[in-house]
Amino acid sequence: MPAVITYPAGEGPFPMVVMVHGSGPLDRDETIGPNHLFRDIALGLARRGVASLRYDKRTYAYPASAKAISIYDETIDDALTALRMAFADPKADTARIVLLGHSLGGTLAPLIAARSAAVGGMVVMAGAARPMAEVVGQQLRYLSPSGASDAYIDTLAGRVKAASPQYFTGLMAACSPADSAAALSRPVLVMQGERDYQVTMADFRLWQQRLGGCSRAVFRSYPKLNHLFLEGDNAMSNPVEYNIPGTVPDYVIDDMAAFVRSLSGRRPVLPPTGPGGKSGAGRR
Repeated sequence: MPAVITYPAGEGPFPMVVMVHGSGPLDRDETIGPNHLFRDIALGLARRGVASLRYDKRTYAYPASAKAISIYDETIDDALTALRMAFADPKADTARIVLLGHSLGGTLAPLIAARSAAVGGMVVMAGAARPMAEVVGQQLRYLSPSGASDAYIDTLAGRVKAASPQYFTGLMAACSPADSAAALSRPVLVMQGERDYQVTMADFRLWQQRLGGCSRAVFRSYPKLNHLFLEGDNAMSNPVEYNIPGTVPDYVIDDMAAFVRSLSGRRPVLPPTGPGGKSGAGRR
């Protein structure tokens, strides 16, 4: 597995974050246009005393593997391999290995964590909590011309499902990510951009509903951020924004690092949110 570990200065052991990508063939930096979400996070975490492991997706490193692929092939199996690598690293604080999933990786994070005793906590970044068919239908309706008919949307949705059946069948059809997270005794930080049109605040609210009674759950939403956790000014983002160079804001990485450092079997504690985000914590 082509992977890289980014360490803070010093000898360690360090808390370590393992990053799991969104859908599609993505490199270790989760490069989308001129933006590099995972590289931004890795460098920012290192400056805050947290190590990280990131890797190229199998479908990026070996494009031929994308044919007839399952969700295990695309995401789950390699994430579990990465977690084993992190746990075996002599510089890792094995009590504070955190699984960070973005988009599809966030949706699958609870299912991956349930398969790995190495996971001490989870960070869910824009993870869908609703069925993927509903999420994709909402995306298509948002992106389609005003007045587009239901039949038109259904046709587009059918094409998406035919092109990527792994997102709509098998495990993906049966899973309920937020319920799976609630069933785990692992702290979780759920992060959401309020301008995200791909995974929306409807998903964030569902995470809150399912996990709101868990003292180990913390929630952060950010008014200016889109799906890539980059800032913008419009009420809702659009795909054109992904071609504008940006970096993940410090306040996002501050929240993430504070959560990771807090893990020691206690309720996760984050400092009061800064100008970028809104907070919410699980009730006792």
